[in-house]
Amino acid sequence: MQAGNGKRGMGRHGGRLAGGLMMIGALVVASLAVRDVAAKEVVHLSPAVRELPADRVSPVPRREVAPFLNLYRIVDDPAVLERARYVVAGEEGQQLMAAGDTVYVRTPEGATARSGARLAIYRPGETYRSPDSGEPLGIELRRVGDARWVRREGELDVFAIREARQEIRPGDRLLPYRAGPVALHFTPRLPSSSVAGHILGVPEGVHAIGRHTLVALDLGRSDDVTPGTLLALQAAPARVSDPLDDATRRLTSAPAGLAMVVESFARVSYALVTEASRPLEVGDVVSTPGREALTSWQRR
Repeated sequence: MQAGNGKRGMGRHGGRLAGGLMMIGALVVASLAVRDVAAKEVVHLSPAVRELPADRVSPVPRREVAPFLNLYRIVDDPAVLERARYVVAGEEGQQLMAAGDTVYVRTPEGATARSGARLAIYRPGETYRSPDSGEPLGIELRRVGDARWVRREGELDVFAIREARQEIRPGDRLLPYRAGPVALHFTPRLPSSSVAGHILGVPEGVHAIGRHTLVALDLGRSDDVTPGTLLALQAAPARVSDPLDDATRRLTSAPAGLAMVVESFARVSYALVTEASRPLEVGDVVSTPGREALTSWQRR
């Protein structure tokens, strides 16, 4: 009886010992597994700039800049204005006309108009010139309204003003609406080659140039600058007097922002300032930006 009880006691103690060893073994295995998983899940991160390929840069809907594009255009050849129809006067010699008024228009030899034809009314503005040579680059036109042809009276055509953004005046030109395909989106891209130019002016006539300002540039299709082209903006180098020899010293230009071309003509283009780190002025420099410009755009 005692021997049997001893065996049973040893069996119980042996079972407990075996169970304890198994539990310890399981804990060791589990601990090793956790350490292994933790080691695999540890990821060391370091700062880096991620550049997106040009074809992955988000396009800009045309509607965001449409108000600007509907108002302005550049005429490269002055002869275009010389051959264009122009307002002579309103009824009874009226000099200031508005929507709903009738105007008499001088039409150049050989030009004809069909009943109901609509033309845009433009007012010639600034003639942009090269900052370097003074050569004329283009004449800016601002659309002030549109009119519909009604009839011919003697040597003049009669038009009815359908829309007037400003009062219509004698000398305003009537031109066809621009023809050609209209891009629905602008895909930001870098210039295909190195370019360098200047801010020529501000169509809206404001003096302080900042973000969301439309500016005119002395770069155009002849420079392969087309809608969507991104350009770096730099403050024009300042000139200072040397305190010892009275010579004029030219300081280096400073980065000032980014602009995207929204409309281009032969030698002039319009660009929208999208980033401005400091106030800009007419005469400031535009140039080819670095690849980081696309990354900056993507973060907007």
